Amino acid sequence: MPGHSPQKRSPQKRSRVDTEQLKLQILEAFSANAKRHGIRSVMMAELASELRMSATTLYKLYPSKEALALACVDRWANELAAVEAAEPDPAVKRNGFEHFMRWVDAWADANARLSPAFRRDLQTDYPAAWARYREVVRERKRRGAALLRPVLKPEIDERVAFAVLNLIFDEVLKPELADKLRMTRHEVIRTAVAIWAGGAVDRRGKLHAIEKKK
Repeated sequence: MPGHSPQKRSPQKRSRVDTEQLKLQILEAFSANAKRHGIRSVMMAELASELRMSATTLYKLYPSKEALALACVDRWANELAAVEAAEPDPAVKRNGFEHFMRWVDAWADANARLSPAFRRDLQTDYPAAWARYREVVRERKRRGAALLRPVLKPEIDERVAFAVLNLIFDEVLKPELADKLRMTRHEVIRTAVAIWAGGAVDRRGKLHAIEKKK
C-alpha cells in the first residue's frame, strides 16, 4: 500500500527478544567450556570478553556463576529428556531390550558430555546447582524404572534389580573406572548396563511409553 510503512516492533518487545538471545549466547558459551573443563575454569570476566559484552551486562542477565550453573544443568536435563522422548523410526521394529538399550545410549551420551571436573565443581562449590543435578538424576532413574518394569523377567525381584542397577550407575560414572579400563565413559556405561540387562531383562518384553510429566 503506497505510503504505508511496515509496522516496527516496540522497543519493549525488541529488548525482550534481544535479552533472550543474549542469555542464550552466554549459556551456550558457558556450557561448552564448563562441561569440558569444569565450572572453575570459566572466569566471568573472560566469558564477557569472549562474548564482547561488558561484565555489567553479563551479571545483569546471570547474577552469579551459580545461576549459570543452574541454567546449564537445566539445559542438560532438557536435552536428555528430548532424546529420551524422541520417537524411533516406526519402520524399524524393536523389541523391549532394544528400546531399553536405546534409552541407555541416551543416558550414556548425556553423562559422557559432563566432564568429571564439571560434576566435581558442582558438588563442591555450587550446592544449589548440585541439588538440581541430583534431582534430575533421580527423576531420570524414576522414569527409567517405569520404562523398564514391564520388561523385567518375571522371576526377578524388581527391588533387587533396580538396586543393583543404581549401584552400577554410581560406579560407572566415576571417571577413574574408564581411565583404568582404557575405554570411553560411554562404552563403560553401555557395557555395564548391557551385562545387567542380560540377566534382568526379558528380550521378548515390550516397553510401555514413559508418561509425560504434567
